Amino acid sequence: MKKYIFLIIILLFSVLFLGGCINKKDDISDLQKIKDRGYLIVGVKTDSPPFGYYKDGKLCGIDVQIAQYIADGIFGFESPQNIKYVSVDAQNRIEKLSFKQVDILVATLSVNDKRKLVVDFSVPYFVASQKIMIPKESKIKSLSYFNKNGKVAVVMGSTGEKIVRIVTPNAYVIGAKTYYEALKLLKEGKVDAIFGDDCILQGLNNGKYKIINRAYSKEYYAVAVRKTKTSKELLTEINSIIAYILDEKKLILVKKPLTF
Repeated sequence: MKKYIFLIIILLFSVLFLGGCINKKDDISDLQKIKDRGYLIVGVKTDSPPFGYYKDGKLCGIDVQIAQYIADGIFGFESPQNIKYVSVDAQNRIEKLSFKQVDILVATLSVNDKRKLVVDFSVPYFVASQKIMIPKESKIKSLSYFNKNGKVAVVMGSTGEKIVRIVTPNAYVIGAKTYYEALKLLKEGKVDAIFGDDCILQGLNNGKYKIINRAYSKEYYAVAVRKTKTSKELLTEINSIIAYILDEKKLILVKKPLTF
């Protein structure tokens, strides 16, 4: 009998001890986990020039710059070794953050109330607008054209998808997984326009297209972290770094089409 009582005491002690260890581990901040690991894992888009794209086999863009600044700020020194990038798209980026495949998102992610329910946002670092890009010879003047005519491409999972369905509920909308896919549809004449963020459309424009100068929304890009108490310290650090970047004008904001 004494033997069983002793075993029960040992088991109870083990449960309490291990439970305490697990709770203690769970309480470690995301910022500390990143520092202990030695590098930051960032979700970035690779189809969205000038924010995230490949050129000559190298990942570059404004979001990539911001991510590197954040990593350098966290570790206190400049090094390409303190960061790892994970390619995300408009459909899976929040999912990859939620399932801890990345620490943060720097992925042309617009702040909106729906997203605020599942992630926490940093202060905005860029303001974009939703516009239409069409071939140079096109006579299309506004989004309302698509209520009765033509086809328009949007990137699925983007805010542009929601806006185009509200503004032109009867439009023939073709969903694309990426901006490059949407551009391919436009090149091949399978759609008459692309609706999306003006800065990205500008980055895609090789001179054969024009962007109609009418904005249908304002999009505030921000860094996203998980909506947990362990992410609060990380978010504070990111906000401090972004404030420094903007104050010091560290970003190279591209105003003209890029060459690929």
